[in-house]
Amino acid sequence: MLQIENLVKKYDTNTVLDEVSATFEEGKCYLLLGANGAGKSTLAKCIAGDEGYESGSIQWHNSSTNVSDIVALQYQFFNSYPHLKVREVIQLFQRLIVSPHDINELYTLLNVSSFEQTLIKNLSGGQQKTLSIILAFLLNKKIIILDEPFATLDLQRKQVLAEFIKNQIHQDRLFIIISHEIAGFEDLFDSILILQNGKIMEQGTMSDLKKKYKQTTFPGIEGIYFEVTGQVLGGYKK
Repeated sequence: MLQIENLVKKYDTNTVLDEVSATFEEGKCYLLLGANGAGKSTLAKCIAGDEGYESGSIQWHNSSTNVSDIVALQYQFFNSYPHLKVREVIQLFQRLIVSPHDINELYTLLNVSSFEQTLIKNLSGGQQKTLSIILAFLLNKKIIILDEPFATLDLQRKQVLAEFIKNQIHQDRLFIIISHEIAGFEDLFDSILILQNGKIMEQGTMSDLKKKYKQTTFPGIEGIYFEVTGQVLGGYKK
């Protein structure tokens, strides 16, 4: 179980995370929603150890020791090593990681072979996203945080990625997904957390939130998000 208690993160005088508390369980997938600037990516970076924080705690099974060691954070794009080819970057990571995850299935599902000889600097946005996802799984961590994993992918890659994640959840991994693209993927998520202005405004299981918000302007998760924030997904007010 991953436990976050009263987490506060500031950039200068700007409070990005304001006493955020949440609990995440193994074998489940959590959807993290919020407008741009709500604190989603900052929270992900704090969990992964990429960002420090002013106060609060992040614990795994009641221990705060080396939590970041079990976290893989997928960034939205990968543009490091611009003069290496995709396959070369993957092979480099495979040699550097102590116990790399077997990515052959995902490699095939996402059709990486179609651009594996392409230089990193020449990749499209969708190809960069695909590579960043491959590398996140390659790290073979207990907790996997995906930042807009479906954005820029074509429909087929979105669908196969969602099915792959479902299978990984059954292997007792913990997934936290930041995404505005949820159409067709609602059954992927066990629980939802909604951030606004650095605070968690709502959190709960899909079934509990649907019971709580029965009469919504929009169907499903989009309707719940609108009722909580007054915004449609993507951050635009209505």
